[in-house]
Amino acid sequence: MQHSGLTVSYPRTEYVVNPIGIDVVRPRLSWLVASDERNQIQTAYQVLAASAPELLDANTGDLWDSGRVESRDTAHIVYEGVPLISRQEVWWKVRVWDGHGQPSAWSETATWELGFLKLIEWQGAWIEHPGLVPDPAIPEAKELDALLPVSLFRRSFHINRPLVRARLYATARGVYEPRLNGSRVGDQVLAPGWTNYNRRLQVQAFDVTDALRSGENVLGAELGTGWYAGYVGWKHSCRHYGSVSQLLMQLHLDYADGSGEVIATDADWLATSGAVRYSDFIMGEYYDARLEQRGWDAPGFDPVGWSAVRTSNINAVPLVGDCSPPVRALEEIEPVSIREATPGTYIVDLGQNIAGWVRLKVTGEAGTRVTLRFAEILNLDGSLYTSNLRSARATDTYILHGGGEEVFEPRFTWHGFRYVEVSGYPG
Repeated sequence: MQHSGLTVSYPRTEYVVNPIGIDVVRPRLSWLVASDERNQIQTAYQVLAASAPELLDANTGDLWDSGRVESRDTAHIVYEGVPLISRQEVWWKVRVWDGHGQPSAWSETATWELGFLKLIEWQGAWIEHPGLVPDPAIPEAKELDALLPVSLFRRSFHINRPLVRARLYATARGVYEPRLNGSRVGDQVLAPGWTNYNRRLQVQAFDVTDALRSGENVLGAELGTGWYAGYVGWKHSCRHYGSVSQLLMQLHLDYADGSGEVIATDADWLATSGAVRYSDFIMGEYYDARLEQRGWDAPGFDPVGWSAVRTSNINAVPLVGDCSPPVRALEEIEPVSIREATPGTYIVDLGQNIAGWVRLKVTGEAGTRVTLRFAEILNLDGSLYTSNLRSARATDTYILHGGGEEVFEPRFTWHGFRYVEVSGYPG
């Protein structure tokens, strides 16, 4: 068969490449067409959607075969196939016809995977760290009682059968970072993002199959206040949606023998606070590396002194699949200059205004305090101009653990800045 002058690429579902955890039962499909010929156009398309990749390889669309559809549309093509169920995987591809009536080759295979379509499919509960209070040793935390330590949560479980698929679904009233067997899950930051938490919360879904192993596994998370309970806006106000951050997670394990298992947040989880004594979008982060509990999110750790979590029922607020690109670190910027403003105090210039944070490498004695203050412009004397920040402290503090090079990079706050004032830096 003679192929057309068109090629098909970049197949997307709900604007995303191979999304996991969406809750749109009739998702919209899109693709791009290109040609080396001038004045070529798409005149028709055909979409195949299948329940298994081998069916799609055989050009069998058991879920949907659109047939040849006369259309120039390459976006918002609504799935019109067999009704789908929660957590179902779909494989699909598309081909098009050009202006001469010749079909293209099939596109690469794309996928989408549904999350939970009903609220009752969440089997666990919201969990929180009970009795979480500001660190009394930190003056600003005593003054601003919404500056709470970041909570650590963990749950140990065992796998003793061959595993074929594992998916983690998670969200928070606050901002969270999921952990599994000692490693961060995903590359997103500040999840689940800012919504009206009393009306809807976005759920993130992750393929964690390769992160699991036979024997003991540990699922965990760190949880900060974020937009939910932290300081938001210029009026020095906090707790807009609630006073205590909460976490909701559900791990689905699909085994080779056809059985399954669910690990959900419930009363079996443990909680504590660690090195992040507070982390707030407006006020900044305070990190005491001497309080790190190394290995807390990995097998073999003894959670002595950890507390049982407090649980609360899942209410009627919709939990919706997150189908937008997550917040990620996109670029690393080197300073254009570093100068000593006063003895022991340095001004770092990034050369441009950014939304982000600083990665600090430092070596020194245990208990040494390094302070980072942020600003967008300087005063005439070269010092930071911070009047426009109003009540925002916009300050990160790092207390050294001691014993070699240390790296500080906050994960639950960010700043808008070009200049950083660094004081207390030992080298």
